[in-house]
Amino acid sequence: MDLVAYYRVSTDRQGQSGLGLEAQREKVTQLAAERGAVVVAEFVEVESGRKIDRPELAKALVEARKRKAAITVAKLDRLARDAEFVLRLSREAETNGLGGFIFCDLPDVDATTSAGRLILSVMASVAEFESRRISERTKDALAAAKARGVKLGGLRPGTLRHNTAAKERATREAEKLRGVLRPMAAAGLSLRDMAAALEGAGKTTKAGNQLSPTQVKRLLERLGIAAQGNHG
Repeated sequence: MDLVAYYRVSTDRQGQSGLGLEAQREKVTQLAAERGAVVVAEFVEVESGRKIDRPELAKALVEARKRKAAITVAKLDRLARDAEFVLRLSREAETNGLGGFIFCDLPDVDATTSAGRLILSVMASVAEFESRRISERTKDALAAAKARGVKLGGLRPGTLRHNTAAKERATREAEKLRGVLRPMAAAGLSLRDMAAALEGAGKTTKAGNQLSPTQVKRLLERLGIAAQGNHG
């Protein structure tokens, strides 16, 4: 089985430094080894997940079509944070002679089936929702800070103000996930299942790894959300 790997980072700085790229490559390499597949080509895009003009993705599609290969992506949100775009690409892949798309965070989802499309649609919608929430909350937080007279640009490490700012940042980051964590906690999902769902929605550690159950528990505690299910 041939695979064409597609990696995406959001900024030139990330692309040049390799930040996030190695984590994506590691996931694709692991999946290829598990399936006895070969990565025959790699394409790296430096672009926002909400933009659909993707020169490197276009090249990846051409290469996959030529080789009858599957396009493999480390995580769903690395392909895009636009649900409609993800589903359109999946449908086009099915009709244009590609081997389809394989997502390392959703390895068992077959987008050629109705059930697979439903799962892909839900997860892509969650990724898009989270992307927009991050943007909205960031703008609101910056506007509120500016209105309070806070000088943006950072504080000196080691000071009380720096520590307070760090706590505020952690709280803001947690708040971005309230809309996702609250229904999962209410449904009784375990901390481990929540971590897996968050990874599927593109929320991972800075190193690109899945959040641990302990980290999810801390997020819930910071948000004042009670976990109803098994904590394992």
